[in-house]
Formats: sequence, C-alpha cells, structure tokens
Amino acid sequence: KEYKPKSTYKPKKVYEIKQRTYKQAKAEANRYSILTDDLKHCIICGKAPVNLHELFFGSNRHNSIKNGLVIPLCTQKHHKGNAEGIHADKELDLIWKQKGQLAYMKHYNKSIDEFISIFGKNYLD
Repeated sequence: KEYKPKSTYKPKKVYEIKQRTYKQAKAEANRYSILTDDLKHCIICGKAPVNLHELFFGSNRHNSIKNGLVIPLCTQKHHKGNAEGIHADKELDLIWKQKGQLAYMKHYNKSIDEFISIFGKNYLD
C-alpha cells in the first residue's frame, strides 16, 4: 500500500510587523500635552500607570503628536475591550476631541478653519 505524503501546513498569508521609522520613534518618545502637565497619571481618574492616547488617531495621529494633543489614560479608561474605554465609548471620545480642539485653538491662536485644514473636521458642532 502506498501513502501520499502529507502536505505541510502553509499559512494563508504572513503579515510582517510594520517597522517604525527613526523619525516616528523619536516623535513618540518626545510626546507632550497642551492639555495637562502631568503625563504620569490618568487625566480622568488620577491612577498610574498610564497609556498615552492621541486624541486624533488614524491619519491624524502624527498631527496629534506634533501639536501636543496627547492625554494620559489609565488602562481602564483607554483599552478597547472595556466599555469605559475611550476607544469603545464614542461619547467620551467626542468630548475629549472637543476639548482638544478648543485647547489647540487657544494654545496656537488658530481659527476653526485652520483647525479643519489640519485635522479635516470640526468637532465643536
């Protein structure tokens, strides 16, 4: 009796982890906030340790880092799986985006139109 050789398992697609550029890594390491001076404690509840959260993420993440629109959030207030987390609670996310927009416009003395030209949307409506 002859047996066919067993085929080896081949994954459908292998994803590579995207490498950060030196410029991006340096910007992330030097993040600051125009909303708070204390980046070691959660801005909502005061707990430590924290994760730094960019208010405008996705394609505007770099703009958030560059302009200081970063807030410290404890694990409970940040994580996606938690109902209290900023990634899951869209109302909380909108509140902080509005605060971020106001802080940006006041700190840099910019108008709503200038904010829209950078971040693409007015969150104060």
